[in-house]
Amino acid sequence: MQKVLIGAGLLGGVVVAVLLLRQPPEQTLADSLKQMQAERKVAAPEPTVKKVSDLPVASKEGPWPEAVIEDPVFEFGRMPVMGKNSHRFIVENRGAAELELKAGNTTCKCTKFGFGETAEAAVDRVKVAPGEKVVLLINWKAGDAPDRAFRHGGDVHTNDPKTPLLKVAVEGAIEMPFDVMPQFTWDVGSIYDKPATFKGGIASRLHEKFSITKVESPSGKVRVDVVPMNIEELGTDSFVGGFSLFAEVGLDIPSGLFSEELLLYTDVSPDPVRITVKARKFGAIRIQPMPGTQLNSDTLNLMLGSFRAAEGKEVQLLVIVDEKDMQEPFAITQSEADPSYLTATLEPLGAPSGTVHRYRLTLKIPPGRPAVQRTAEKPGFVRLQTNHPSGDAISLGLMLYSN
Repeated sequence: MQKVLIGAGLLGGVVVAVLLLRQPPEQTLADSLKQMQAERKVAAPEPTVKKVSDLPVASKEGPWPEAVIEDPVFEFGRMPVMGKNSHRFIVENRGAAELELKAGNTTCKCTKFGFGETAEAAVDRVKVAPGEKVVLLINWKAGDAPDRAFRHGGDVHTNDPKTPLLKVAVEGAIEMPFDVMPQFTWDVGSIYDKPATFKGGIASRLHEKFSITKVESPSGKVRVDVVPMNIEELGTDSFVGGFSLFAEVGLDIPSGLFSEELLLYTDVSPDPVRITVKARKFGAIRIQPMPGTQLNSDTLNLMLGSFRAAEGKEVQLLVIVDEKDMQEPFAITQSEADPSYLTATLEPLGAPSGTVHRYRLTLKIPPGRPAVQRTAEKPGFVRLQTNHPSGDAISLGLMLYSN
């Protein structure tokens, strides 16, 4: 027994010694023991707080209410993109007790609803006496793209034991105000010795009776005849109104690529419908790519490819000019480009063949210029006015990527 006590006493001395070594000079042995006890304590878990639901609850014993919506799905037909609409659902209490209703979640942020005659006065909770009715007002906004299968709505919670949850929805088609055929761009093709013609159209699934009040060609080179569509033309895609558009691009457009935005004004909106019209004219000046240069002869788009901005880029084109009736050498008189720092130089290439002369056209983006991107959706351009008596110019689109 004495041995055990002595051992314990020695062990206690070691513990005390360790504590004395660990404690700072101003800390007492009692303080150290308290600190050790505090460190060993395990924090007690916080009591779980049970969340109380704010949804209506049916009573265990009758009488009970009866929630009824005669038409829980409203078909609105068609509406324009970005348009706003609303609908009044009627909720009736056909039961024998007071009906409690609470608006729940909607299927998207574009939809909101509440109980009341107006959106400003609508509330999300209401009580309805037996035999009475209440208006559930739903408001929604269409997106910025067509949607032929639009359907959105939400939940209504009740204290009706047989129908604790009501679901309402609105459905229909979201349409563009107008459809242009073909979409976005009308390419009338190449022009040689007569004007180019093209048939397009504009139609609507929303507006049965609309008028085209004005067609504007900024250059005056495009003429459009407007003819109402017949029943067969309208019926091809469920249109309710529309016009066939017969466009003609004149011979007097400059040689090369012609492109402009045609503006169609209607009596439906102050904003015009925009259609890009493109054509190519081959006149006294013709352009061909030289080895290593990529030129789309249909679109007259010049592909400069990808290159380092620090190194720049240079391409060459063959320019063939009929200089009949010219009194002075063929030359560039004015240039315009995007990017603006693109340069163009022209030099004779070989001996002429009669009145036909050949030139090397060098287009250059100097090294060290800012990085730039020009794509098929947003191309750059180069337009070169010349001293040719025909007034012909050189006009090319540009696609490039410098980094």
